[in-house]
Amino acid sequence: MKHLIISIVVIWAFFQLSSVIWSSKGQPPSGTFTRLLEPPQYHLTSPYENGYYYLLGFSADASLDPAKIGHEMWLETIASHGTRGFDYSKPGRSELQIDRSLEEILPSWNSENPVSEFRNSSTRFQTLTGRDRIVFARYERLISMPFEDMGFGHQGTPRFVEIFVGHRLYVADGFSRQTALGMQRLKNDMYAWRSILRNATTITTKVMAEIVITDDLRLLSTLLSQPIVNKTVLAMTSNIALPLTAGESSLRWPLQHQFRLGVHDEHRGELTTDEQTESPDTHEQWLASAARLPKQAFRQIAHPPGRSFLGIPLQTRETWEMYATYYDAMIHATEAGQSALPKLHELAGTARQGIVETLVNPHSFEPNWDPFHHQLRETDARLRLASLQIVLRGPSAQITVPNRLAQVGSSYYDPFSGLPMLWSPTQQKIYSVGKDRYDDGGDSSFDISVPAIAPFAPGPIKSQAVAPSRRTNHR
Repeated sequence: MKHLIISIVVIWAFFQLSSVIWSSKGQPPSGTFTRLLEPPQYHLTSPYENGYYYLLGFSADASLDPAKIGHEMWLETIASHGTRGFDYSKPGRSELQIDRSLEEILPSWNSENPVSEFRNSSTRFQTLTGRDRIVFARYERLISMPFEDMGFGHQGTPRFVEIFVGHRLYVADGFSRQTALGMQRLKNDMYAWRSILRNATTITTKVMAEIVITDDLRLLSTLLSQPIVNKTVLAMTSNIALPLTAGESSLRWPLQHQFRLGVHDEHRGELTTDEQTESPDTHEQWLASAARLPKQAFRQIAHPPGRSFLGIPLQTRETWEMYATYYDAMIHATEAGQSALPKLHELAGTARQGIVETLVNPHSFEPNWDPFHHQLRETDARLRLASLQIVLRGPSAQITVPNRLAQVGSSYYDPFSGLPMLWSPTQQKIYSVGKDRYDDGGDSSFDISVPAIAPFAPGPIKSQAVAPSRRTNHR
């Protein structure tokens, strides 16, 4: 009798499980689910004119066309089901490979007077040879090309270190020749990468753009903090450092990309092919390090491989409908400029989940998009701070720095607090409170700060108390 009861229970559980799985397959998907799976519209007809493929094949041998190599690599990810990344191991695809940390790439970029350092090295820039010459020329070509991010729905992270080297060489060479040329190249660089930031359909492309934009802004802020600023720098900065637009701040397409991968990629758990000797994690780790993101930031948004029972996937339509609701809410939050993203547990109740499904899949995976959301706001804060550095260089009817920071209007307020940027008279810095929203007096370890010389400001002025201080408040 005991064995009979056990057998009945097992059979009942099996049929319940089967009904949960197969019933969901017969249900039509919601409009939200369907919309999130739709790819973006593309307009470029020739792959060899698309900067995305050129970027993908950037490190190819000097005798090869980077766009052609990049397109071949992209096509391979379609033909080879289960591949986890772009294959750079084939002959000729990584001949220009550069293995350096961010700090080792043109360190004079971060000096106290970078323009002076660049001019001291003008002979080196003007006589570039070998790999540096090719990287420089390719980078100049890359930022002049139209760009459509074709990574949507594809696994894989492009190599980026060579592109970053090209970016610094391109801008530094301009300043080594003439300030006006350096500023023009800085402007070209910012415009190109802000366009890529706006049109990025994957989070890796979005992060690449933010890395270059932030690097340009650090250089620009250093130039604006010099005791005497070149008039050309002052005249051109206002057109460069405008706050992020809604499209640039949106995570819509990267979120849809990650959702699509989670729904359709049935081979995520498989290893790379034998020919792929370099894991895409290597590229992700370099990006995370350069962007100062948590080491596991990219892994924390990738859905784990789905469970299966007797070859039947256990994640049902209801599970993915729940995720569709969640991703849609995150998209709306980023486009509305909200400071915090919604959490999965806050929205999970909108999707039906049966008893059996709860038992087989009790812990829903919750991707952590907060680091990427905060990074976009940090980029926006740096743009606004660069503009404010110019404001403080000019005369004003307002004699106090806090009043002048408030006078510019909300477009240049701190994106983390919604209030005017802060001023530290002791450190001569203006700053944003950053993602923790604590006022740390401009300490660059916690706040986002830039040097600011305010010749029209009087003596000691206390910083505005718009955020709790880490020194007097504890979480």
